[in-house]
Amino acid sequence: MPPRSPEPADLPASTRERLLRAGVARAKQHGLRALTVRAVAGDAGVNLGSFVYHFGSREAFIAELIEHWYAPLMERTRDLLVEMDPKQAGLRGLVMGIADWMLAERAFVGHLTADAAAGEPAARAFLLSSGDRHPAIVLQAVIEAQARGELRQQEDPVHILLALLALVGLPVLLFEAMNGRSFMPPEFAAAFESYAMDREHVARRLDWMLKGLAP
Repeated sequence: MPPRSPEPADLPASTRERLLRAGVARAKQHGLRALTVRAVAGDAGVNLGSFVYHFGSREAFIAELIEHWYAPLMERTRDLLVEMDPKQAGLRGLVMGIADWMLAERAFVGHLTADAAAGEPAARAFLLSSGDRHPAIVLQAVIEAQARGELRQQEDPVHILLALLALVGLPVLLFEAMNGRSFMPPEFAAAFESYAMDREHVARRLDWMLKGLAP
């Protein structure tokens, strides 16, 4: 009996994949601005020539790294849109799927936003293209929900989209920006951590908003 072909899980990660994984791990700790070719190559256990062969430059590497990190969210968001039933609960599930990802990836998201604000070219380019990414899928879901009469039709769908994204993202970004340093009275600081990072609190805020947007 011939030996079985190795399954994908059995195969060693390619050099390109190892470099991307090393870059994501380092970016979550230190941010994109702190990434250097030498550090990433060292983390991945490859030489500098291999890095240059696969990516050419630091800027090209960071651009691909961001797309590599982001791809699972875009795929999952598309799947959730397809799976949505014609009920408001479908929009809720879509937004909570994004919330779950943001909570899990909050370190990278926080660094990405800060790095874009500081002028990191690839981070800025990524955020500037976000209108064609998962926000566009949520906007489509909002428009469809309004057309079915599940959300108030007199409201601007872009305003609803922005409110939904702010509800999910802004508390997480603020919590990450604080970086363990509280600028609030102690009784507020403890409440804010759970408000921003506890999934149940995110779901409750989303329910408040959707209830307020019902016809």
